[in-house]
Amino acid sequence: MTAKQRNQLAMFMAVKYVFETYTEELKTIPAFEGLINEFFELLIKIDEVHRIQMGNTTGSTQLKQQAEQEMIDATVKLAAAMYVYAQIEGQPDLLEKCKVSASSLEKLSAENLKTACALIYAEGYALGEHLVSYGQSPEDVNQLKTEIDEYAAVIAAPRSAIVTRAQARQELTELVNQANDLLRNKVDKLIKLFETDNPKLYTSYKVARIIVDLRAGKQLVEEE
Repeated sequence: MTAKQRNQLAMFMAVKYVFETYTEELKTIPAFEGLINEFFELLIKIDEVHRIQMGNTTGSTQLKQQAEQEMIDATVKLAAAMYVYAQIEGQPDLLEKCKVSASSLEKLSAENLKTACALIYAEGYALGEHLVSYGQSPEDVNQLKTEIDEYAAVIAAPRSAIVTRAQARQELTELVNQANDLLRNKVDKLIKLFETDNPKLYTSYKVARIIVDLRAGKQLVEEE
């Protein structure tokens, strides 16, 4: 939420207070009830979208670290078994592919790490039952695939959160504009009907409609 939007929201809340204070008086003009309900609904939506915008990815970060460690552990175990197998069976190409360690994997970017682990899985899957004697069953190999899939889902989550927050920023702007439009083009017009009959209500509303610049203490009329 920008500084301008915070100032506008403060004005919205002041207007809301006037509506709640003079509920019975405003009901004397039936059209006001629908406008007030619409305004209140917009405030609820603004609050909901703002909560999305203020979300953080701390939980996602912790989950990513856990998923990464579990995938690396499973990859290193499978690679170690295949390394010994490759030595005994005289397969230099496979031997070279299996030269991985936890420290080397941890230095990779998320996408490169996923790719490196996937390559180890592919080799392990191809060997199948041959690795049982080396401590890695087909179930262990399949478990690595599960770890890789879970990691892939987790590293996509922060990006999804960023997209969601970006969408929230756009939606917040639209909702604030809708609320301003509702007040400016409808409520501001109808409220004039109370200028003579209920000057206290009229004055309270006009004062609420003034935006106070919370950064500098400078008052700005909303329409300006």
